[in-house]
Formats: sequence, C-alpha cells, structure tokens
Amino acid sequence: MTDELLTSRVARYVHFDQLSRPYLQWQLERFLPVIGQRVLEVGCGVGSIIELLGHREFICGIDVEQDVLDYAAKRFPQHRFLRHDFAQAPVDALRAMRFDTIVSLNVLEHIEDDVAALRAMREILTPGGHAALLVPAHPSLYGEYDRLDGHFRRYTRASFEDALRRAGFENFRVRYFNALGAFGWWVKYKLLRRSIHGSGEFGLMNAAIPLLRPLERLIPPPFGLSLTAIVTR
Repeated sequence: MTDELLTSRVARYVHFDQLSRPYLQWQLERFLPVIGQRVLEVGCGVGSIIELLGHREFICGIDVEQDVLDYAAKRFPQHRFLRHDFAQAPVDALRAMRFDTIVSLNVLEHIEDDVAALRAMREILTPGGHAALLVPAHPSLYGEYDRLDGHFRRYTRASFEDALRRAGFENFRVRYFNALGAFGWWVKYKLLRRSIHGSGEFGLMNAAIPLLRPLERLIPPPFGLSLTAIVTR
C-alpha cells in the first residue's frame, strides 16, 4: 500500500470521526463516572475517544492498523500507542502499565473470538478497575453495512452478558443505548438495504442528541442501536 493510499485511508477515518464527534461524546458520557486515571483504549483509531478523555495520569491506545496508530501518535505525543491484536494474549508491556480503566467502543464485534479479547482485558485490569464497553445490538439488524465493516456479530443482551461471564467477569451492568438509532438503522440498512453511512445520517442523529440524552438518562430504553456495559474486575 502506498503512502498516498495510507494518507487517504487515514483521512477517511478523520472525516468520519469529525462527523460523529457529538455522538462519540454522548457514548462516552455513559462511562465517565467510572473512567479512572490510567486508561487503555482498545481500538483507538485516530484518537477521537482519547481526545475526549481529557487530562489523565496515563493513556495508552492500541490498534491493529499501523497507519492510524502513527497518525494518533503524532496527534497526541504525550500518550503511548502500541500495535496489538487484542484477540491475542496481552504483551508484557501492557501488563506492566497497570490500567484502572479499559475503554472499548464498537470493537468487540470486529474480533472473532470476543471472549478471548474480554479475558485479555480482565487480565490486565487492576482489581477494582472498570471496563467501559459498547457493542452493536440486535442480530436482526445485521446487514450489508455490518458485513462490509467486518462485524462478526451483533449482540443480544443475553449473548453479551454470556460473553462477559465466560470471560470471568461477574460484576457488570448492561443496558441499551440509542433507541431512535435502532429504528433509523432498521429503515436504512434493512428496509432500504443501504450499505454506507452519509453525512445526512450523522446530521440527523447529532440534532436529536440534545433530546435523547436526558430522555435515556431518565428512562433506560428497552431496546437500542447499541448495548453498553460497565464492568468491574
């Protein structure tokens, strides 16, 4: 792959994250009360979540794509970045960093053996530490976009909780997130059979967030586009 193509690919990541920034902020708000000072982000991409974390004692981002890691490292030279596949056992460098928090948003669905990845997270979390997880919900919503984006699955609440238990976690809180988004996803990717995101969808969702944020905080939705989990080791 040429440098030009690498630059183009990173540019697409950056553009996508700029469009989705309000949505990323809303996702992260679910977890802020438990995010500590020594944070690992699994699947950090170009660093959009890391930017929203603000000042912490120590932040490390890992990803499997070297070009996005290089971009993130240049963007945030004060933080640590490593290339690592979290389906594999944690490398010694990660074990030594003593993380009190792991953040992983929309990553587990890309990993074939998600239970192995969750076990690896449990292994490197300090006792009492938290994992902040978000995954796509409802297998019935799985469509062409999921396939093209490399998703092995969408989760039911029961299947997500089962994966957490099989990984050795016992203390966790799982809830649905973004009920309106689930309906919109069904219309676009199941009814209309589209396969790409557009700026229009982000615009509509970003406009709805000021209403959805307090509503879902007050009344946990019975379904949603995603499932979130706050997990304690």
